[in-house]
Amino acid sequence: MAELGTATIVYETATGDLEEATVENDHIAYFQDHWLFAYGTDEDGNDLVRRVPRDRVRYVERSVEELEETFDTTIDKAKETLEEFTD
Repeated sequence: MAELGTATIVYETATGDLEEATVENDHIAYFQDHWLFAYGTDEDGNDLVRRVPRDRVRYVERSVEELEETFDTTIDKAKETLEEFTD
């Protein structure tokens, strides 16, 4: 299995404190103006997911390898779209 690296998210809690969480890159996503990340499991083995509004997030750091892969994938998708238009 390929190493996907990690992501660190620093965010403000509901009480105004800053919290930091480091998770695997495949356990964090940005969706509907919120950062979502799995941060553990409950007693039944289900993932616990925290949903943080973007305005409470100070920053997110991700590994370079993951970002390079994301950029490469985005470039490939753009090329495919352009090729569809020119065909």
